[in-house]
Amino acid sequence: MKRFLFSSLLYLISFSVLAQKVTIQVLQTKNPGLVAWQIIDNQNITVFSGTEYLQKDTVTFSLDANKNYFLKISVSENTNADISLCTLYLNGEPILFIKSDVGKGDHLFPFFTGVRSINAKITGGTNAVISDFPWQVYYISGNYRCGGSIISGKWVVTAAHCTQNSTGGATPASEMSIRVGLNDPSNSSDGKTYAVSQVIVNEGFDNQTLLNDIALLNLTDSINYPNAVPIKIVTSDDVDAGAINPGVMSWVTGWGLTRVSPEVLPTALQKLQLPIVSNAQASTVWTDIQATDLMAGYLNGNKDACNGDSGGPLVVPVLGEYKLAGIVSWGSPNCNTYGAYTRASDFEAWIQTKTGIIYNFKPPAPVGDSIICQGTQSSQYSIPIVAGATTYEWRLLPSDAGVITGNANNASVLWNISYTGPANVIVRITVNNKVSDWSRLDANVVLNTKLLGQSRDTIICAGQPVTFNVSIQGYNLIYKWSRNGLTVQSGTSAKFNISSATTNDTGDYLCEIAGSCGTVVSNIINLTVYPLTKITYLSPNVEVPFGNNVTLEVNADGHDLVYQWQKDGNVIDNSNTSQLLLPDLNATDIGLYRTTVTGTCGVEISDLIYVYVKKANFITDPEVFLWPSITSEEFTVALSNDAIYNVQIFSTMGKKIRELTNCRYKTSINISTMAKGVYIVEVYNTDFRKSIKIIKE
Repeated sequence: MKRFLFSSLLYLISFSVLAQKVTIQVLQTKNPGLVAWQIIDNQNITVFSGTEYLQKDTVTFSLDANKNYFLKISVSENTNADISLCTLYLNGEPILFIKSDVGKGDHLFPFFTGVRSINAKITGGTNAVISDFPWQVYYISGNYRCGGSIISGKWVVTAAHCTQNSTGGATPASEMSIRVGLNDPSNSSDGKTYAVSQVIVNEGFDNQTLLNDIALLNLTDSINYPNAVPIKIVTSDDVDAGAINPGVMSWVTGWGLTRVSPEVLPTALQKLQLPIVSNAQASTVWTDIQATDLMAGYLNGNKDACNGDSGGPLVVPVLGEYKLAGIVSWGSPNCNTYGAYTRASDFEAWIQTKTGIIYNFKPPAPVGDSIICQGTQSSQYSIPIVAGATTYEWRLLPSDAGVITGNANNASVLWNISYTGPANVIVRITVNNKVSDWSRLDANVVLNTKLLGQSRDTIICAGQPVTFNVSIQGYNLIYKWSRNGLTVQSGTSAKFNISSATTNDTGDYLCEIAGSCGTVVSNIINLTVYPLTKITYLSPNVEVPFGNNVTLEVNADGHDLVYQWQKDGNVIDNSNTSQLLLPDLNATDIGLYRTTVTGTCGVEISDLIYVYVKKANFITDPEVFLWPSITSEEFTVALSNDAIYNVQIFSTMGKKIRELTNCRYKTSINISTMAKGVYIVEVYNTDFRKSIKIIKE
C-alpha cells in the first residue's frame, strides 16, 4: 500500500546541531480574519512577530534547528468559512496548513524544526542494515507481504489491513509468520522465522476508510535472535512533549517497492527520512484522512513508503532513543506524496489491555535547576527513592552539554561552560528486571544578561515617530523603560515606541533589563523633540497717516527661527527679524505685506497685512490714492480702507476705455497699450465715487 524510503538510524540523538538554523516561511492568504500571528517557544517567549507583515504574501525568517515552537494566530470573528489562512514551510516544505474553520480567537499550532541528519539528497530509499532497525520484521500473511514492529518478546504490531485476504476476509494465523533479524527477504537463510498463534485486529478497524488500521500478532515463541529487539511506542506523554509535532523528522523502513513502474523490489532493507506534517496540510492532497492517521512525507518529493511496506514502522526520536510513532497504512499509488501512518499513541491503552505491556512505567521526574546560567559549574538533581528499584540510570542530553554522574536517586551535572541551549536530565530505573521509560527534566543553559547595543541620542520634530531599542543577550528578559527616572513601559519588548512625539517627550531615556541570569541597565538615550514652526500672532491690517511710523510684527513657535518680510511679493532687504519697521510712511508704502518664518521643523508663510497711508485730515469717505499721475506704463490705485471698489477709465470725450471690478487694497493697472493722451480714472463703490486725471505719455 506504500513505498519506503530511508536513511541511517542512530540510537542516541545528537543535539550538537542546535546552533544550526532552518528557514521558515509563512505564506499568508490576504484574509481579514487573520489579524495577528507570531512564533513562540516553549517558554512562551515570542521569537518572531509576523503581525507587522500581514500585508505581505510571504514572510521568511530563520529559527534554531531541532527545537519545538508554536505558531500562534489570532482570528477575528468575521472570518469566512473554509478559507485558507496561512501555510508554514520548513526549509521549503509545507508542514502546517491552517484554515479559517479553526474559529475565532487565539490558537496555538506546535511544530518542530527538524532537519535531516544526512546532508545528501535522496531520491527514494537507500539501503539500510537491520542492526540499525532491530524492531523491523518481515511479515508473511497468506499471499501478502508486509512489515511490522517488535513491541515485546512475543508481540508484533502491524497494519490491520495486512491481516486480510484478497476478498477482505481474515487470513488465518496458521498462514502467517514473521522473520526477524534479516536484511534480504529473498535469502531464506537470512534471519529467523516465528509462527503466529493469534491475531488481534482493532475492533474499530474499517477496511474501507482504514480507520484504526492496527493489529497485534501474538507469536508462538518469544523472540531470541540477534538484531531483533522490541521498540517502545510513542505515548500520550511523548505526544504532549512534541514527539510527533509537524516538522519532526521520522524514519520509515521496509522492503516495499523501490520503483512503481516497472515494479522493483529491493534485496536489502530500505530507509528514508520523512517530516511529520499536519493533517490539515496533508488535506491539500487527500480528502479522506482519518482521525487515527498520522501524516508524513513531502508534497512532491518522490519519497514515500510503497507497496509491501504496509504495517512497517515510522519511528521518531524521544529522549535519546527511537519510538514507534506510526504504522504504514495507505498513500498514493505512485508513492510520491504524503502518506498515512496509523497513530500508535492513540492505541496505547488498547495495546496495554490486549498484550499486558505496560507503557508509561517510569520514575518521578527529576528535581533540580531548570535554568542554568552559562558558566555555572555544577547542578544537583534527584528523584525520590523508588521501592524495588535495583538500578538508577542517569543521562544528560545532549552529551556535549556536560557530564552527569549518578549515585542511585541523586545525580550531579558538571556543565560544559561553553555550552548553551536546551538540555534534558533524564533518568530511568529497573524494577523486577523491567526497565522503565525515561523521566525527564527539561533544562536550559542560557546566556548571562548582557547589553550588546542600543539606540543613539535622537533629535526629531514634534509629530514624528521614534523608536528606541536595546540589543540584549540573555534569557527570559523583562524590559523596564523610563524617562527622567519615571517608568513609561514595562514588559517583554526590547523596543519603546512613540508614535507621535511632542515636546513633552523630550528627556533622558534608559532601559533596565532583568533576566534569569542578571540585570543590566542601558546607557542614557537623550531625546530632543523640537516644536513645529507655527505662527501664533500677526499684526492686523493697519491704516496710518502720512509721515508716521508703523511696526509690523509676527510671533511664532519653533526652533532656530529665521524671518523674511515681503511687500507685494518682493523681498524686503534687511528684514530678517520678527518685527518690520516702516518709517515716515507715504503713498508708496501702501501695499500687502507678509513674512516667511523658517525653522528647524518647517516653514510657515503668514497671512497678508494691508498697510494704507492716509492724509491726516481724512474724516469721512475713504481716501483714494493714485500714483503716478503721469506714466507711460502703469499706475496704482489704493484705498485707505479694505473696501471693495471698481475702476473705470474714460477718454476726455466720455468713452469708457477699460473697467476693473471687485478690486481691493492696492491695484496696479497697465496702460502701455493705450494711446497717448489725457484720461479720467473713476474709482467708486456704492458708498463713494471719485474721479482723478492721469496723463499717458
